[in-house]
Amino acid sequence: MPTSHPRFTGRLRHALALFALALLAGHGAAAAAPKPRFSISLDRSHAMAQPGRQATLTVGVLREPGFNEGIQILVEGLSRGATAMALRVEAGSNSGTLTLQAAADAPHSLPTDVVVKGKGGGATSVALPLTFTLRGAAGDVDTSFGAARPLAPGGITDDYVRGVAVQADGKVVVAGFGVFSAATGTDFMLVRHLRDGGLDTRFGKGGKVSTAFGNGGRSDEAQAVAVQPDGKILVAGSSDQGATGYDFALARYLPDGSLDAGFGREGRVTTSFGNGADKAYALLLQPDGRIVLAGDSHQGANGSDFALARYNGDGSLDASFGNGGKVLTAIGSDSSRETAYALALQTFGGVSRIVAVGGEGDFIAAAYRTDGTLDRGFGKAGIVRGVFGSVTGAARGVVVTDDNELVLAGHRDHDFAAVRLLADGRLDPDFGTAGRAVVAVSASNWDEATALVRQVDGRLLLGGWVYTGNSSSADTVLLRLNADGSRDEAFGPGGLRILPVAAGNRTDAGRALALQPDERVPAVRVLQAGEASGSSDLDILLMRHWL
Repeated sequence: MPTSHPRFTGRLRHALALFALALLAGHGAAAAAPKPRFSISLDRSHAMAQPGRQATLTVGVLREPGFNEGIQILVEGLSRGATAMALRVEAGSNSGTLTLQAAADAPHSLPTDVVVKGKGGGATSVALPLTFTLRGAAGDVDTSFGAARPLAPGGITDDYVRGVAVQADGKVVVAGFGVFSAATGTDFMLVRHLRDGGLDTRFGKGGKVSTAFGNGGRSDEAQAVAVQPDGKILVAGSSDQGATGYDFALARYLPDGSLDAGFGREGRVTTSFGNGADKAYALLLQPDGRIVLAGDSHQGANGSDFALARYNGDGSLDASFGNGGKVLTAIGSDSSRETAYALALQTFGGVSRIVAVGGEGDFIAAAYRTDGTLDRGFGKAGIVRGVFGSVTGAARGVVVTDDNELVLAGHRDHDFAAVRLLADGRLDPDFGTAGRAVVAVSASNWDEATALVRQVDGRLLLGGWVYTGNSSSADTVLLRLNADGSRDEAFGPGGLRILPVAAGNRTDAGRALALQPDERVPAVRVLQAGEASGSSDLDILLMRHWL
């Protein structure tokens, strides 16, 4: 067999090697993108727009020496209904205004991750992140929450909602009562929703927890909820204990919804003030971890009096408070009902006092020192009453202002009402009319505020219900007042939002409010919880509103 000449073979190998190098060099040149000779920046990392409106951002351009070409700004990933208007930063310019346009019918969106790029000189810049949100006007229901489905069934019959709280991670806990089995009757009901709505299936059973207090099927009714800094959940209300009637009831849950076995007796505590009915409606978690409940206790011929109990972190009664952890306060000398519905903690010079507010007949407020005795520097011997001179009324919520004043909200003769009290209990003349603000949501029927929260700017949100027309079928109401007690017209006509959730003439009512911060937007929205007629029974209602 013939063989190649050694010199020819060597030349062939050299030529092939040079050819391969040329191919590799050509391939690398085609694959390598040109390096941009500029970079871009945004004046902020978040943007919001309402349907039919625009959001603008400033795009900055930093150019390398000698690069003066125009740069096209590109936006990718905007939510449905939003578009970016064309932007070209002209040659030699170092900034431009980027406009994001929302269509008039654009749906509200959850915070959406968007990227912004610049393209010029045949090169594309590094993508910059931007969070974009399509939001509603102040007072609008946030239709991105829970996929616009505000109702969820709890038990097997009617569900009654009384409290709502927001966890540090943004998840929402709703408390109330309902029937989950015929054997246990009406039980505490606890339901957890994800930050943006929908049941949190990792909590309890499919997002729901029911708790009986071992009372043979008698009623257990939750009225208030709070979340501890460690994520444990406190729920307060009352439990029918048979021989002693209704007693204060308190339960603590671990973050997964199971009862905290290290609290009370297997996670539950009941407290009796006597053989009459004792019902808790309010819950306050002190900074030191102690827990205060307030409500009323039936004292025979004297009617029902304010009742408070304070517990240590393990569920035992705090012996340093009142009489063995319990306090009874007879507001009047008649046989009327006097019930505390809400609690707040004020601090003066490092010294705290507990304020309990409620009614019935008129607004009532009582201030207590840390040992449970009345603070006689507040009102008349520690008590404020007769604020409106009304026949029917009660304060259902209370907040503390930055000036350490108190704002109380509820109803006066079945109209929304609020008052502001100075530190000594006197009406603040700079609020409303001589310290009082009354809003008749309906001119001819009943309406009542059942909850109150205060925004960081001092504006006040009152939630509740109104009977529609001449009926006793209710709709949900949200009212915003300015810090001075006047109506906030920017929130809706007369500062009002009336929301018929249930179809037709079926009823729905707001019962509780909680503010929900969201660092992704960033914004604070308000959650309104209550109940509404579903397909056959009252179901859990949870809505989120833009502020």
